[in-house]
Amino acid sequence: MSDLLVEPELLASLPPSWQAAESGRRHPVIRDLPPDPEQRALALSALEACLAFQVNSAARYGEEPTWGLPEAFLNDDWFLLQVRIKRRLPTLADVTRTNVRDWLQEGDVAEILEATWTEPSDELIEAVGQMWATFIVNGLAVDLLRWFGWVARDHLDVVERAKALDLLKAATRRLPWRHTIHTIPAILNLGGSDERAYFDQLANDPDLHEKTRAEAASKRWLIDSERART
Repeated sequence: MSDLLVEPELLASLPPSWQAAESGRRHPVIRDLPPDPEQRALALSALEACLAFQVNSAARYGEEPTWGLPEAFLNDDWFLLQVRIKRRLPTLADVTRTNVRDWLQEGDVAEILEATWTEPSDELIEAVGQMWATFIVNGLAVDLLRWFGWVARDHLDVVERAKALDLLKAATRRLPWRHTIHTIPAILNLGGSDERAYFDQLANDPDLHEKTRAEAASKRWLIDSERART
């Protein structure tokens, strides 16, 4: 059994400085990334890896994942746990079975969890690792979408823009609504009014979450409003 709880391919797609759990460390690095060809290629590869992780996670754990974790991870104790887990697992590369096990056995963490076990189960270690990896990847994905929309958008060539749009559109239908409220605006930002038919398809798809449909409908309305003014 590998000690890693994160796919090596995902880690290989992300520079170490992008893997920080603390947004204050990660966000400025990505925000200030120059939009030159090398960085655009790197960011596209990272975005593809993050979206793939999110899609796979949604397929495995569902729309509103709890990972079968103890109640302390889902109530007000989560803030206390988050402060502690950031110290032990500050980056995505630190999400290993050994590190998660050691963290769960720390005195104050075990006390918060009201632990009754001598050693945490493999299932609990796996659940905590997947939860924390998801927390980091979700934050990174938002940072990347902001970079593409605010910094790189006007520097993308035709092939890069098409690839980014294809990645986002393919993933959006398979992502939980908490992610689509970020991907759908990114699609509008990169594709403009040409994506009107795509937003119409999303808005009218009964198999999608109502909040995904509403987000798509709002972007369709923006396009229609802009066209009516011209």
